[in-house]
Amino acid sequence: MSDPTHEVICPCCETKLTLDAGDGTILLHERPKRRGKEWDEVVEAGEAKQEAAERRFQQNMERELNADEILEKKFREALKRADKSDTPPPRIFDLD
Repeated sequence: MSDPTHEVICPCCETKLTLDAGDGTILLHERPKRRGKEWDEVVEAGEAKQEAAERRFQQNMERELNADEILEKKFREALKRADKSDTPPPRIFDLD
């Protein structure tokens, strides 16, 4: 008389498990063969990564080119605030 077994398929990885009905030990496991990627899929993925990298590079370049203008505006605003202030800056000798 043969030992009773159960076959179970894992929902995550689709591995086929053969279990002993008596004590529940795994007698055999068969993993499915993974399908390799097709050449076209690999090329498209590489091109998509390249395009994303180029977009990020262009965005960073534009931000750097505009950084001088932004800093210049901030400096002018700081000068305007400094001109409006009538109080002189504190002298380090007066802090004692």
